[in-house]
Amino acid sequence: MKKIFALILLVLFGCNQKSQFPWSEYSLSEALALNSDRIIFLDFYNDNWGGCVRLEVETLNDDRVIEFAKKHLISIKIDAWDNAQGTELFDQYDGVYIPLLIFLDGSGREIERIIGYKNVEDFLDILNNVLNNTDTFMSLFEKYENGEKNYDLIDKLSYKSEMKQNDSLSTELYSIILNQQSEYDSSTIERADFYFAKLALKNEDTSKMNTFIDLYENSDRIGDAYRRLAYHYKAIKDTLLEINTLKKTIDLFPDSPSVLNSYAWRMTELNTELKDALEKIDKAIMLTDKENSSYPRILDTKAEVLWRMDLFDEAIKVIDEAISIDNEYQYYKDQKTKFKQSKSKIDTDSI
Repeated sequence: MKKIFALILLVLFGCNQKSQFPWSEYSLSEALALNSDRIIFLDFYNDNWGGCVRLEVETLNDDRVIEFAKKHLISIKIDAWDNAQGTELFDQYDGVYIPLLIFLDGSGREIERIIGYKNVEDFLDILNNVLNNTDTFMSLFEKYENGEKNYDLIDKLSYKSEMKQNDSLSTELYSIILNQQSEYDSSTIERADFYFAKLALKNEDTSKMNTFIDLYENSDRIGDAYRRLAYHYKAIKDTLLEINTLKKTIDLFPDSPSVLNSYAWRMTELNTELKDALEKIDKAIMLTDKENSSYPRILDTKAEVLWRMDLFDEAIKVIDEAISIDNEYQYYKDQKTKFKQSKSKIDTDSI
């Protein structure tokens, strides 16, 4: 289903045009062996992920970015999902989300990393900071190691350290923030509390995340907090708590098509609460414009709910609508085949 968003972006932004960005043919090891003064730029991507497509089309194809890259970068594009070597390298750099953009010096030391889409102006600022080693992870960490511990440095470095998945350093920095709260603004303190809630969750402790939810009920991070709790309960196979958490998320975001869709799809995986799932996905459909790129994906979820309820004709009708919107996407056609086979089996068994 991730592919549909990327495919629509290809149409909207003209991704069928050849990229002008100067990608290198070097592997990372070959680039390091050059011992060059140029910065090594690693772009961990996947062609089926919208943020990666958008980054290349809107940002990396800008003339100013291309000019900078030709002068200062050895740029290596690495598929983080569909290539075994790329996935291994992505894991080696503790990658979690894509696009993941990492800048290395000639000896392989990490200067900076960026996660997610950036527009042209923001990306140019990042490139200049990397070139001058200003406000990068490397420059801030060197200052910190040399004894500089002012609140602005710790604030910036804690954020960058967390992006690097450096739990040891992040714990140290966020502990300083919480021990000296009078020197930091509320958003930084909230980020510190959320970090420790996430860290506790990694260690099977849900109490800090629940405390965070109670303390920051109006936070922009609340949706993420509930999502992480639900994922934790899914991982430990506590279905009751998982469903309860998902329902609390809907209570908070009753008009979010993505939240409603995620809940309904998960109920199909669990094969439970299907009537409620159908109600929620119908609401998601009502809230979503038919021109929205997510619309066929939401239709697919409804079709899956109907299939789970043995309402095969209705499921086929709904998936046909998704196919009519995106006739090139094989997944929807495979879904229709699945629904028809299930219907045929029921018909055969009833004879």
